Amino acid sequence: MLARRLAQTARTCLPVAIFTATALYFIFHLVTGERGLLAYMAIKRELDDAAEILADLEVEKAELERDVALLYDTPVDLDMLEERARIELGFVREDEMIILHSKDN
Repeated sequence: MLARRLAQTARTCLPVAIFTATALYFIFHLVTGERGLLAYMAIKRELDDAAEILADLEVEKAELERDVALLYDTPVDLDMLEERARIELGFVREDEMIILHSKDN
């Protein structure tokens, strides 16, 4: 009697238990696996960071290309020449004030 009842319970509950365990296994790996949702979100975050860095570098590249174009034009751009002289040689005008600060900041 007990064996028959146990066999009947096993026939009804065992497929459900196996299905539930299998489903939980796949859901767990869907979320935490090597290519799961958490990994996808981490890669997406890295991609967004890389895209932001790329945009900053493209802006910097455009500025440098503009500066190079101004340096190599046939007529010398006086504003560009003055800017380079100020930066490279430390030139200032008589009516300007220089404020020095330490590089520790």
